[in-house]
Amino acid sequence: MTENSAEKIVSLFFSVSRGIKHKLDLSSPFFQLPLAHIETLRLIGEQKRVPMKQVADFLAITPPSATALIDHLVKEGYVARSADKNDRRAVYLTLTKKGKTVMQKAVLDRCKVFKKLLGRISAKEQLELINILTKLAK
Repeated sequence: MTENSAEKIVSLFFSVSRGIKHKLDLSSPFFQLPLAHIETLRLIGEQKRVPMKQVADFLAITPPSATALIDHLVKEGYVARSADKNDRRAVYLTLTKKGKTVMQKAVLDRCKVFKKLLGRISAKEQLELINILTKLAK
């Protein structure tokens, strides 16, 4: 890859990100939550009961940063903490009913924006994009 290619890709990521932000209804309360919070809610919702360390690993942040993020989600009533009966040091996270509702609505709203955006490219190109992003994510 040339330096020009890398520059062009970085610039395009920024342009796409800006375009997405312009299409979002930022007045919606579901867009007031940062993406890291929504992804954390999604992680907890998918796995039902998540240890605190897994959140830090998932977001690639330090445990104290994960604790601060979870503190906010608990304060808002989206997440509940519970201690392990056998190990009081182990803390598990679960979604509250309010957390499930917010997570589902936020994911749906964001998907609407992406469906509109992805409508500009063919189904084949969408699959190619998924494959490319999957490779980059690994």
